[in-house]
Order: sequence, then C-alpha cells, then structure tokens
Amino acid sequence: MNGAAALGDKNPPLFDLGDLRLRPLRLGDELRLAEYLGDPLVTEHTSIPPVTLESLAAAVRRDIAAYTEGTSCRLALARSEDDALIGMCGFNSWSLVHRHAELAYELAPAYWGRGYMRRAVEAVLDWAFHSVALNRVHAFVMTSNVRSIGLLERCRFVREGTLRQFRVARGIPRDFHVYALLAEDSGLNYSDRD
Repeated sequence: MNGAAALGDKNPPLFDLGDLRLRPLRLGDELRLAEYLGDPLVTEHTSIPPVTLESLAAAVRRDIAAYTEGTSCRLALARSEDDALIGMCGFNSWSLVHRHAELAYELAPAYWGRGYMRRAVEAVLDWAFHSVALNRVHAFVMTSNVRSIGLLERCRFVREGTLRQFRVARGIPRDFHVYALLAEDSGLNYSDRD
C-alpha cells in the first residue's frame, strides 16, 4: 500500500501490542497527559512547554485534525486492560512528497524501563516504512536526554549530527542531536514496496 492509500481512509491506525495498544487520540486523553506531562522528570530533557489542561485539550484536538489532514500521526499508548493512556508515540510531522517524518514520543515515568516505548516505536516504524512507504524517519533529542538517546540507538537510529541551540527549553536555547533511520537501514528496499 502506498502512503496516500495508507492515509486515505482518514482513520489513524490501531496497533495491538498484547498488553499495550497504540490507538487514535480522543477527547478526554488530555486528563492523563496532564498527569505525566506535569512531572519535571518527563519534561526536563525536552522542549515541551509548561502545560495546562486547556492547552493539552487543544493539542489533542490539533493532533486528531492533523491526521485527517495528512500532516502527522500521534497515537495514544494505552494499557490494553483498561485503555488508559500512559504515553504517546507517532509522528509530529511528515512529508509524503519527500517521504520523511519526525518521530516523537513520551511516556509516564511509572512505565519507564519496561520496554514499552521500544515496542511502540518499532510498531510505528514498521507501519511508516511498510504501509505509508516513508524512506526516512528522524528524531530530535536534547543532548542531555540519555534515556531517549538509548532508545533511538536500540531501534537502530544513527546520529547524524548536533543542532546547536536548536530549540528553546524553559527559556534556554538547547542543543539537540538529530537521529535518523532510513528504510534501507530497516531492511526494507523500495523494490519490496507495493
């Protein structure tokens, strides 16, 4: 399936990961987002600005609309047992013309170190390369974010360089590494695609 066909039905994908699932965002998810995005442990190595319930509700509405518009796909990472959101994983932005996307994710601290985000990242990467037919997925990670750097490297991303003072975090311009994974790095060749 080509990228346009993958996005043509206007419904975000759903991934069953056993005890977890990646599902479309819905109104009300901002309540769970507020719980963990208010924790400085989650945001200290990111450029996520201070959040309010209202700003998160607006962000959820934007993310829902962005998928329909074909500009991004951010999904809720939820426990299968009760469908409670524990994180987010997906793409902040993509270009089907240039066949690339920016990977983004976050996870509530209570679930760190369990391999949950790696499973989520691998699921969205498989979908991006096989169903959407992207050629490149990149990620920007603050140079101090050791946990995120480790995740990207375990998922075979390659560090391409450092962007000095790339994003402002809590009022200070911060350096970010740029990591990327190409379809050919993932074992997928253009000739393998529909």
